[in-house]
This record gives sequence, structure tokens and C-alpha cells, in this order.
Amino acid sequence: MEAQTGTEMGATHSDTGSGTTRAYNFNGPPPLKPNQGILVNYILRFVAFLLTFISAVVLGAAKETVILSSSTIENGVIKSTQFAAYVYFIIANVVVLIYSLASLMISIANRAVLGRFAVPLSIGDLIMVVLLYSCNGAAAAVSIVSDNGQPSTGWNSICGVLNKFCASIKASIVLSMFAGVVYFLFVVFALVGTHKQLQIR
Repeated sequence: MEAQTGTEMGATHSDTGSGTTRAYNFNGPPPLKPNQGILVNYILRFVAFLLTFISAVVLGAAKETVILSSSTIENGVIKSTQFAAYVYFIIANVVVLIYSLASLMISIANRAVLGRFAVPLSIGDLIMVVLLYSCNGAAAAVSIVSDNGQPSTGWNSICGVLNKFCASIKASIVLSMFAGVVYFLFVVFALVGTHKQLQIR
């Protein structure tokens, strides 16, 4: 005589002949535990904070002294703050790093009732994705022109002379792009979670 009871994690097989009960997992590996999911959330938000902080600091401090005949040079020093796209990039990353720190603190302080903040945090995460990708696109466009020049508008390449400055710009953009990927993952996780909830209902 055999009796089998299905559960979410597997099934239990009872063998009365031997007087033993053995559990078998027929549904593959168990899903991520709630505590593990919360820990991943903390880590990713801290990583996003760190990436945007470094990115904003590196680009904000980017400058190089050079002698060129260009309208973008003042007193022989070129700075990132002389370019509107880079200023927007710095401001956007500062906004994201503040949000990252605030959302991390909210998540830690309200761990027991974190579900109540799911929708506001998801909306905030989506806004951060838009902000990061827009500022990265603007900064990357100026960086490409600085690298290759644009003869049709009279903008010559400057990265051949400003190697240190251009390297700092590129490093900042790459770091900020990684932060954008982190927040994109948050949006994906939120959509997957919502999809699963709708399936259960």
C-alpha cells in the first residue's frame, strides 16, 4: 500500500512495508528564500550607491591643463563642468546615489513590512533607470564627439591631447552604465514578482 502527498516543494512517499517515510523532491531546487531575496536587494542597492558615487566624483573632478585654441578652454584648464551634458550627468548620478542610499535605509528600517513599499520603490527604481540611461546617453554622445571630432560643425577631436580627461569621462560613464543595469534588474524583478502574484490569483 502506497500513499503520496504532493506539496509545493515535492512529495512524500510512505512505505508501510518497511515502516519508513522518505521525502522526494520532484519540482527541482527550492526557490530563493525571503531572507535571501532581501539580502540581494540590500547588496544591489548598496552597489548602485557605490557605482553612482564613484562615477559622480570621478567625472566631477575630471580636469586637465592644456594649451589649446578652443572656446571650451579657460586659462589653459578644461573641466567637465564646462560641458552641459557632463553637468547633467553629475547631477543625475548624485540624484540616483541619494535615492539608492534612501531606499536602502527604508528597506532596512522597514524589513518586516517591506511589501508595503514595493510599489513606491518599483516606481522609484523605474525613474532611476530612465534618469541613468538618459544621462549616460548624453555624456556618451559628447565623449564620442570629443574622441572623433565633428568637422561639419567645426568641433575637432580633443582626446588626442586630453588623454587623462577623456579617460576619466569614459570610466565614469561605464560605472554609471553598470548602475543603470542594476536598476534595470530591479524593474525586471518587480515585473516577475507581479506576474507570479497574478498567476496565483
